[in-house]
Amino acid sequence: MKIQIDEDIYSGSAVEIMEQLRQQLFDTGDFPDAETYIWYLQQNYERMSGLRCELPKGNLELQARAMFYSLAEIGALQLLEESEEPEAINE
Repeated sequence: MKIQIDEDIYSGSAVEIMEQLRQQLFDTGDFPDAETYIWYLQQNYERMSGLRCELPKGNLELQARAMFYSLAEIGALQLLEESEEPEAINE
């Protein structure tokens, strides 16, 4: 997967990209892992857009990918390269 946020381009699995974004925070202590960071993004997305953001249960890769797709729909980022199909991921 490859995404662009402003002038920055990130690539890797959806979880790897989410972790890169989490590491860029001033204080990562608020979000000890990618899962809590995804939850934070989901809450902000819903609050700022007024839209529901349903994430799949279980698989963190699928949740991160769904979050990126939702953010792309509202113009918060641009998807440059899609991930594999969800059925192809074995986590």
